[in-house]
Amino acid sequence: MKMTNILCAVLLGLPAVAMAGTLSELDTQMIAHQHAVDQTEIAMGKLAQANGGAAVKKYGATLVKDHTQADKDITALAKKKGIPTIPADTALSDADKKDQADMTAKMKGEKGATFDRDFLDMMSMAHDREITKIDADIAVVTDADLKAALQKTKPVLQSHSDTAKSLQKTVTSSMEMK
Repeated sequence: MKMTNILCAVLLGLPAVAMAGTLSELDTQMIAHQHAVDQTEIAMGKLAQANGGAAVKKYGATLVKDHTQADKDITALAKKKGIPTIPADTALSDADKKDQADMTAKMKGEKGATFDRDFLDMMSMAHDREITKIDADIAVVTDADLKAALQKTKPVLQSHSDTAKSLQKTVTSSMEMK
C-alpha cells in the first residue's frame, strides 16, 4: 500500500485495510457461496444432459453454459480483489449439504420423466432460494464490484427458475397423459 493511502487512512480514522481495497469477511463468504453454487449447478446441468428428456437436456446445457460463465466472472473478481483461491462455502449447513448429496445420488440413478420431475423440482426450489439469498446479499454487500456481479447474476437465476417452472408444467402434463 502506498504511504499516501496509509496517511489518508490514519487522517480519516479508517483502517488501512479498508483503503487497500480488500474484501470484508462477509463479502468473501458471498464470493465463496456463489462459486460453490456455480460448481453445483454445472454438475447438475451435466447430469441433466446425461439423464434427462430432450427439454431437460437443453435446460441442462443452459445451466452449464450460464454457470460456467458466472463462475469465471466470480473467480476473476476474487482474483482482482486479492483472493487467489476461493475459500470453502460456509453458507450451507452440514444437514443441507447432506440433503443435497443424497438427492444428487438418488437422481444419478434416475432417467427420463422421473429424473425430469425430480430435477426440475430441485432446480425450481434451488434457484428460488438463491434469488432470495442474492437479494439479501445485495442489501448488505460492501464492495461495489461484488454488488454489481450479484445484480448481474440475479436475472440469470430468475430465468433458470422460470424455465424450470415452465418445464415442470410440461413434464407433469406429459406424465398425467400416460
